[in-house]
Amino acid sequence: MKVRNPRTGLYDYEISPYSFDVLKRKVASMRSAQPKWLSAGIDHRIHVLQKWKNILEENRAELTEVLTLDTGRKLETIAEIDFVFKLIDSSCELARREFQNHHFEYQIEAFVSVGVISTWHFPLVFALIDTIPALLAGSSVIVKPSEKTPRFIKVIEKTLSQVAALAPVLHFVEGAEETGNSLCKLTDLICFKGTELSARKIYALAAENFIPAFVEYEGKGAGIVLEDANLERASSAILWGGVFNAGQTFEGIERVFVHRNIHSQFLSRLVGKTNLLTLAIQNASHGAIGPIISEEHALIINEQLADAIEKGAVIVAGSSKCILQKGGLYCRPTILTNVSMDMKIMQEKNFGPILPVRSFLTENDAISFANSVKTKYAGAVFSTNENSALNLAKKLNCNGVAINDVLLSNVFNGRELAPNFMSTITDSRLGDISIRKFLKQKSILISQENTKNDYWYK
Repeated sequence: MKVRNPRTGLYDYEISPYSFDVLKRKVASMRSAQPKWLSAGIDHRIHVLQKWKNILEENRAELTEVLTLDTGRKLETIAEIDFVFKLIDSSCELARREFQNHHFEYQIEAFVSVGVISTWHFPLVFALIDTIPALLAGSSVIVKPSEKTPRFIKVIEKTLSQVAALAPVLHFVEGAEETGNSLCKLTDLICFKGTELSARKIYALAAENFIPAFVEYEGKGAGIVLEDANLERASSAILWGGVFNAGQTFEGIERVFVHRNIHSQFLSRLVGKTNLLTLAIQNASHGAIGPIISEEHALIINEQLADAIEKGAVIVAGSSKCILQKGGLYCRPTILTNVSMDMKIMQEKNFGPILPVRSFLTENDAISFANSVKTKYAGAVFSTNENSALNLAKKLNCNGVAINDVLLSNVFNGRELAPNFMSTITDSRLGDISIRKFLKQKSILISQENTKNDYWYK
């Protein structure tokens, strides 16, 4: 299976998906290794994961190189790797506290085999954000990263070969949809992050095989700027939340609603800041905005922009479609005005650095506009009056709202987010619950020998 380089457009890399039988043998081997991993105890698991973190750190340069090749961007890759190190440390601390609260470990059981199917937007983070807590819980984990960004797998496998205690219970596999479907048949629990369509398929497969599934798919984030907002802060935060990683995020802003009385001032600031951003065409380190990783999503971006322009939208910054440069597909950070709620760009996810801006007169209008999408989303409200912002936030059909910030800031600072902060059927990926969801409670009833149940047959 050939893989496209998002900067050159060339299919210059190949992966070799396992057959079902090979995958079955691999999972069986990991199941055999899991009891030893579990019985070794939490201190041992923490020690092993910390050792792996140190080896990952030693291989940071190579990991950065392959992730940059996979995604075409550099600054976001550095942030992604830093996040993973924070994730390992914070998860180890959470696990230590969690298991200290249980005096008898046999009262809880880890799922023996966990499958993780991750996405291409942040390949390393989303491959490990469920994997680390599951390992600390005592599970074995098999991970299938996206077939669009697989180059880092070989580096990860190389680091695992240097951690003898971890290699038997953690494995990364190359593959596409068929491999992911197979994991739903072979594991005891499945974690998935990706598109809504794929999430529905995975959830159905998990139900068919009667295993738990934690799935998360994209929402269409909304930023609301009230009349009393700090416009300098709001414009900076919303721009970053909309175009970071070329808009290829799950928690980003894709729609902006601004009070009519400040619409012009806000838009002027937003456009001015947008025009200062450059495309990283020369190389991944020169420029703020990297290429669109997925060729299919570049087509979606073009389609949504064309639909918006046809229905009367006006581009005040950026361009009307993705451009082809040196084989890579790039989308300039783009600001649209004169947008209406019937446009695709206001209703459907695009994973591009595009911010359509619409004015509102009343807060009820802002709430109605923001809640018009079918799926839940990440929200942001900007106001110097915290009570007003809180009252509005409570009325949004959001799983998470940031006030005077964007939720993306929390994700990359490694701070806890509430469960279901996106369109999910899962618990939080950060915080105490991140480990508990991989544990099963076992009830043990001990009856005294000299007692008799009244319901027994005589």
